[in-house]
Amino acid sequence: MARFTALAGLGVLLLVHVAASTKLVCYFTNWSQYRPGNGKFVPDHVDPFLCTHVVYALATISNTNQIAPIEWNDVTLYKSLNDLKEMFISVVSTPENRRSFVRSAVSYLQAHGFDGLDLDWQYPGHGASPPEDKLRFTALLTELREAFEKESEDNKKPRLLLSAKVAAIQDTIKSAYEIQKISR
Repeated sequence: MARFTALAGLGVLLLVHVAASTKLVCYFTNWSQYRPGNGKFVPDHVDPFLCTHVVYALATISNTNQIAPIEWNDVTLYKSLNDLKEMFISVVSTPENRRSFVRSAVSYLQAHGFDGLDLDWQYPGHGASPPEDKLRFTALLTELREAFEKESEDNKKPRLLLSAKVAAIQDTIKSAYEIQKISR
């Protein structure tokens, strides 16, 4: 029994996204899905822009010395966590997807009385994000700014604010952002 207890603590590291040389590792437990009320926690509750990696707990070692899931739905939960990698990549992948996001952002901000939007993508062109996402991120920011200006003119209100959380590491900055274009 003591052997099982020690082995049950085996974690599975899932790469959510890579942020250059910085790592912020978060811990997800498969038993958190069973907590009552607000304590319940599932992959949909994970902020994909907060952590660079997520440790998935728990897996185990089978009697044939193989790593194996413990919970009945671990494989589904693995997929849900890994799907978080694709969130921003899909949004910027086509002009149509960007337009859809921009329209929904303006609508959402208006409906809830927000003053603007802050984007946190760590980082375009890194991890699962292809290099061309650097240009697509610029396009998204440009399209958002234009939509915010139009919304301001149409509604005679102050323009919605647009900000972005960006990298502070020089190599990441060079490969992820078109600084001259997005700083405008």
